[in-house]
Amino acid sequence: MYKKIPLSLRIFLVMIMVEVSTIFAMGLITFYQYIRIAEEYNNKRLGRKEQLIIETFDYLISSHNTKPDEIKSKIGNKIYEISDINNIDINFYSLDGKYIIGNKLPNPKTDFVPKEILKNLNVNNDRIEVNNKFPNSEDTYTSVYRYIYNNDYQPITIINFPFLHDEAFLRKDFYSLLYRYLIIMLIVLIVSGIFSWFFSLSLTRKIKDIAYRLRDTGALTHNRPILYNYIDEISPLVKAYNIMLSKFREQTDALVKKEKDNAWKEMAKQVAHEIKNPLTPMRLEIQSFQMRFNPNDPQIHEKLDSLTRSLIQQIDTISSIAGAFSNFAKMPVKKDENLNIIQVVKVSLEIFPSQQILLDILEDVVILNIDPNLLNRILTNLIKNAFQSIPEGRTPNIIVKIRQDSRMVYFSVIDNGSGIPKEIQTKIFTPHFSTKTKGSGLGLAIIKKLIEEYNGSITFISEEGEGTIFKFEIPKNG
Repeated sequence: MYKKIPLSLRIFLVMIMVEVSTIFAMGLITFYQYIRIAEEYNNKRLGRKEQLIIETFDYLISSHNTKPDEIKSKIGNKIYEISDINNIDINFYSLDGKYIIGNKLPNPKTDFVPKEILKNLNVNNDRIEVNNKFPNSEDTYTSVYRYIYNNDYQPITIINFPFLHDEAFLRKDFYSLLYRYLIIMLIVLIVSGIFSWFFSLSLTRKIKDIAYRLRDTGALTHNRPILYNYIDEISPLVKAYNIMLSKFREQTDALVKKEKDNAWKEMAKQVAHEIKNPLTPMRLEIQSFQMRFNPNDPQIHEKLDSLTRSLIQQIDTISSIAGAFSNFAKMPVKKDENLNIIQVVKVSLEIFPSQQILLDILEDVVILNIDPNLLNRILTNLIKNAFQSIPEGRTPNIIVKIRQDSRMVYFSVIDNGSGIPKEIQTKIFTPHFSTKTKGSGLGLAIIKKLIEEYNGSITFISEEGEGTIFKFEIPKNG
């Protein structure tokens, strides 16, 4: 299932997951930071209140060298004033844990110091904190028990005050911070999501372009290196492709040169063979005429005329072979122009029976930079071959099909002939190779060379007994 998801969407989802994970991690860090700040705040607040209260009562009690039984009288109503100022409950106990005085009347919980605390409270451990929770509430408070000493540094009483952890304003600040954090993170998520999507599309667009170039690379096509000015993970791939293209071009050029050399050698053999074919009967006829020559023969003029006609016929054959060879070796000079090839094709088809040929087009205007005479020559040769491939007794049905896109113009010549046998399909474009008893065998070779002059290519699909489709394409930009 994951493999079916487009690469751009996968990159986008991965980046969104990274962003969400980052936001979650930052939120978690913020939460724990809030807890730490709240603890530090409460500890510092408790320390300040505790220091102020102890210093106040220490002044009241210690400065007069108060004895334990004088605590209540020395403090008196001062406890209410200090309690109101600091907004905190204050209780005093004797060293054995009994209640002495407080700003409120004692209750079962404040009537004495808990035994566990009293047991652990001593001169070396003269301060104990106890954390408690209020019933049916999440609020907590810290109850502090500690000694107060006289001038001789002797403990004379135990002071206790419960400190409420006032987290309301911190909680309010936290919720406000959380709200702003979520708004900012939502904006960041949207903006980064849009950026991630366009980034993933940009990345995959580059990969698609490279894939298109790789798919379009061929021995017969005009291969161009990819221009890529970025330094990223894709640049090594582009560099490797360009290096491969350079090697491929060198190897292709070498192979094409070898094939051309072989083709010219084969053509030379074919031309020599074709020329020898008429020369042999010419030699035999001249020798025979010479041996039987009789000036007094009353039919000498008729025999001489017959010999002359035979020699001229053989000479014409040699001249035809030489002309075809010359046409193949030297292509005509191109006179290209931007023209609507649909009009050219319609003119080319006028010489053929209209009821047996069909022009299949989707547009009335297809502009191509080409020599109209060469295009006419290509189409005329292919259509003639199509008609000649129709077996006796079958009605010809020839279709000329033209399509275009932004880069190419595509031509197809479709026939319902006898097809091309598989064993000779690899030789169909070889010079001087022909399946017909007449002709030089250079027609398709010349067509192929004309198309390649425009950086185009030609292929065919054939099925014996069913017909053949010749396809060729020519780039619009040459």
